[in-house]
Amino acid sequence: LNTLYKTTSSKNLVLRSSIEPIKKLRIEITANRTSSLNEQEYYRWSEDDFAHFSTTKQGNFSMSFISWKTAFIGMDDDFSSKTFSQFRNYRNEIAKRIAAENPNSFGLDSTGFPIGYGSTSQDVLIPSFLAAYSGKDALGVSLNKMPAIPLPNWRINYDGLIQLKFVKKYFQTFTLAHAYRSSYSIGSFITNLDYKEYDGWASEINPNTDNFYSQYEIGQVTINEQFSPLIKIDMTWKNSLITKFAIKKSRSLALSLANNQLTETSSNEYVIGTGYRIKDLEFKMFSGGRGKKISSDLNLKLDLNIRNNKTVIRKVIEEQEQITMGQRIMSIKFSADYVLNQRVNIKVFY
Repeated sequence: LNTLYKTTSSKNLVLRSSIEPIKKLRIEITANRTSSLNEQEYYRWSEDDFAHFSTTKQGNFSMSFISWKTAFIGMDDDFSSKTFSQFRNYRNEIAKRIAAENPNSFGLDSTGFPIGYGSTSQDVLIPSFLAAYSGKDALGVSLNKMPAIPLPNWRINYDGLIQLKFVKKYFQTFTLAHAYRSSYSIGSFITNLDYKEYDGWASEINPNTDNFYSQYEIGQVTINEQFSPLIKIDMTWKNSLITKFAIKKSRSLALSLANNQLTETSSNEYVIGTGYRIKDLEFKMFSGGRGKKISSDLNLKLDLNIRNNKTVIRKVIEEQEQITMGQRIMSIKFSADYVLNQRVNIKVFY
């Protein structure tokens, strides 16, 4: 009974659906939510019964999310962001919503925020962050930092254009594709040992921050979003020429609650590809002093990728937004492969 009692639990919810609303249009919908929790405590005799001592909990959380409403809002010339400004503005409304539910909160401080829920409270920052970057209103967004219901992501493929006479005349295949994936995650959280509650709500204020102690200490929350691809066109011509074009877009939003700073990394990528299949290309191989003809397809592929990355740091308290890093990456990839038989495949790439 002098050894910590430990419990480890995890939950994983996965939802999948495949829909074909019209012929040749396939939509795959996925949603997931994962969480893990490690609890530990001392369980021993105290006076007249067994009791729990020094109970702590720590874990992590992740769920599929939707943030596409703000994905295409660009930056100004000085790299400032309207969405980030909205995030900062939402804090006061969110704080007042939480304070209205907490019977232990009363009055406003000198900045106009409810006492105990100031502009740097993690209970205020996280819902404000989720509301602003999901494109929702501050009055309607959930105040729960770990929502129960994951939001759907999707992948769409459509190859019905090949049925059009003009397209069918020149192409063997003609496919359009689009995919969206976004996730919201809490890297780790741990019990705040200073947290005390009354009537189910936080009741003690941290004298260093003038905010209520939160039940859990959270270091960072993140939104990762990918349009992979935003749009992709894949075509095989009648003469065996293969061409493709794709645009990809992604961003990562990491809100640090230790220094009240948002790091935003965005990426735009363009892919142009071509290829050609030489059918029934013959080679003569010699084995055991005798020649043998081999006939197979030779597949040639060439891809050009251009990717631009930007990293901007946005400071919540200081109201500063500054670009800190950028990259432009250009790559050329070439490959040729030829199948000798079922067991041997020769591939050359550059």
